[in-house]
Amino acid sequence: MGKKIVLLALIAGFAAIAVFAWQRYQESVKEEERKAQKRPEEAVVVNVVKAEHVTMLDERVYSGTTQAWSSFDIDPEVSARLVSLKFDIGDQIKKGDLIAQLDDSNYEQAVRQAEAELEVAKAKDVEVKAMLKLRKSQYERLQLLHDRNATSDSEFENAESAMKVQEAALVQSEANIQNCEARLAAAKVKLDDTRIYADWNSGADIRHVGDRYVDEGTLVSPGKPILKIIEINRIKARIPIIERDFRFLQVGQQAEVTTDAYPGVTFEGTVEMISNELAESTRTVVAILSIPNMDFRLRPGMFVRVRIILSEHRNTQTIPPNAILSRYDQRGVFIIDPTDQTAKFVPVKTGLEDRTRVEILSPVFKPNDLIVTVGNHMLETGKSVEVSQLSRLHMAEAMAAEAAKKEELKSAPDAAVQGQGKQPEQQPAAENQPQAVPVESGDKAQ
Repeated sequence: MGKKIVLLALIAGFAAIAVFAWQRYQESVKEEERKAQKRPEEAVVVNVVKAEHVTMLDERVYSGTTQAWSSFDIDPEVSARLVSLKFDIGDQIKKGDLIAQLDDSNYEQAVRQAEAELEVAKAKDVEVKAMLKLRKSQYERLQLLHDRNATSDSEFENAESAMKVQEAALVQSEANIQNCEARLAAAKVKLDDTRIYADWNSGADIRHVGDRYVDEGTLVSPGKPILKIIEINRIKARIPIIERDFRFLQVGQQAEVTTDAYPGVTFEGTVEMISNELAESTRTVVAILSIPNMDFRLRPGMFVRVRIILSEHRNTQTIPPNAILSRYDQRGVFIIDPTDQTAKFVPVKTGLEDRTRVEILSPVFKPNDLIVTVGNHMLETGKSVEVSQLSRLHMAEAMAAEAAKKEELKSAPDAAVQGQGKQPEQQPAAENQPQAVPVESGDKAQ
């Protein structure tokens, strides 16, 4: 009995200790909560910038291929053996140069034969004319006798019939002469065609041989080209324009062209033609650029990149891209409320974008608005912030540089009036001035 009492007493003691410990734990938790409520919220350290007004370029970069401005194949007009071919691939060729000589022996023989046939026809024509003169004289004499009833009707009619037959013979003879002359002219043309000359109606007088298809000794014939002539004193670049950019492109727009063949070299081009039809498979329209190439550095078939500026937004409001983030299903920025140093999310509407700047169409920021760039991902509206000392230093340096620039511009006219002849020092362009450089060909700035 005594043991049971002792056991119950121990159990009761342990229970009392457990209850006491639990109460102490609850009191400590509540105390921590009270301390946490009294502890000030820790501020987020951020970097900030101010909106800058710069020039933004709305541009596109496309890929394309160069082509000769014009090209055509030279093929013979007659069939013959190629005796000599005076030009090869890459050679310059002038308008009027003799390109090739074909074997002309058969065609010279054809000309001599046609000349002989013409002489025979002319001799026969003389004979026919003499006979016609005789028949006409006989007819006129018998007509006088017939009018006096001195000859029979049949004799007169025979004379008249003989004269008409001879007149028909003269017509045939003259037609035969014309036929012989035509055959002679055709034979001479074919003979001339055995000498092939460079000839074109417009464009540069100097062109180049793009390809050579045959060698001397080959039997050539019409329809089988022997040389390819190309015009490369100007080059055309054929580029595909995506559907959404088509409406911004106009004939006469300037373009910058670069190619891997000449790193660092920029060629000037002009939009020359724009197709009126979009390809169904790619939904692109073809634009043709004209590129001057008087030094012949560019060649057909080169891969080129074409940069075209579609519009220019001057003095537009911009901020760095890392200042923009998404909150509450909106794109916006955090600005600092100067009254209590807390963050405030402001939705923005953006325009042109590139790697360094983003155009802000709305809202219009105040000159002293501080826009968070680094640390904004940890912010919510109402969160306490603290501007980093590094960011303050950068802003102070920027303000000092801006003030110095304004002072220099202000003092420059005074120096000119005093006749010192000293020109104001040209200030370098701002390092962060945006240049629209789409990452992918044809991408439009958002």
